[in-house]
Amino acid sequence: MEEREGRALPPRDWAKELGRLERYRVLDDTFMRAVLRDNLPLAQHVLRVLTGLRDLALVEAETQRDVKSLVGSRSAVLDAYGADDAGRVYDLEVQRGSGLDPLRFRYYGSGMDADWLPAREDYRRLPERWVVVVLEGDPDGPGRARRHYRTREDDGSELGDRAHLLYVNAQWRGDDELGALMADFCQSDPGLIRDGLLRERVEWLKRSPEGVKVMCEISEEIWREGHEEGRKEGRVEGRKEGRREGRKEGLKEGHASGRMEALAESVRGAMSTLGLSAEAALAALRVPDDDRPLLLAQL
Repeated sequence: MEEREGRALPPRDWAKELGRLERYRVLDDTFMRAVLRDNLPLAQHVLRVLTGLRDLALVEAETQRDVKSLVGSRSAVLDAYGADDAGRVYDLEVQRGSGLDPLRFRYYGSGMDADWLPAREDYRRLPERWVVVVLEGDPDGPGRARRHYRTREDDGSELGDRAHLLYVNAQWRGDDELGALMADFCQSDPGLIRDGLLRERVEWLKRSPEGVKVMCEISEEIWREGHEEGRKEGRVEGRKEGRREGRKEGLKEGHASGRMEALAESVRGAMSTLGLSAEAALAALRVPDDDRPLLLAQL
């Protein structure tokens, strides 16, 4: 058993992991992390084909970038992050199935903005932002290669926030560069991948001892991150439960405190108006015996 932060982790089944490696496609986010890791030319090539931006020249690429979030808020970890020489930033995500999840990617985009803009900087310094999502299928049918969403005014004009959400259909098989790349994304056998850059990388990861070692290391990272995330979620839920219980106790204490203050005011009024002593005022107002010592101390 392995140890992490004093806790035992279950043993890994490496034979099973190697079998899973053979079945991986670029469309699987675990494998895409390995395919694009430390490979700026390939990340640039893939983003050029997906977006259609032929002048895209990446100066930075990173997999599993953890963008800023407030303490206690949900984390946002980007599958693949990039920035080009024109000041545009990119998040490339792959998603199984064909369900659009715009709220998830709105959150990712907001994390990218927060990560980019330092404190007290002008909002006009925000970059042009692309969230590019490769879906396993098009929810509205196989006929569209891309669905490009921009924020627009009611009259159809662009709002000018420089934010893009681009869905790419992995089932697209048009007679173009994108159709060929999507076929390669869905292929587990590197010998059947036609794109030269992509085939070379996938073959290295699946066939060479060095590549398999990298994949095993990444698999180990993901496995550990999953355990750590589970623990974090457990701690967050525990804190939430504690806050809920604290609020309940606080309300109880608040009600009790408010009641005592009201009683004290009534006792003071009786003492002032009727000229009674504190004990006589407590008796006249029929204050319960249990409350009298605390009220006398306040008076």
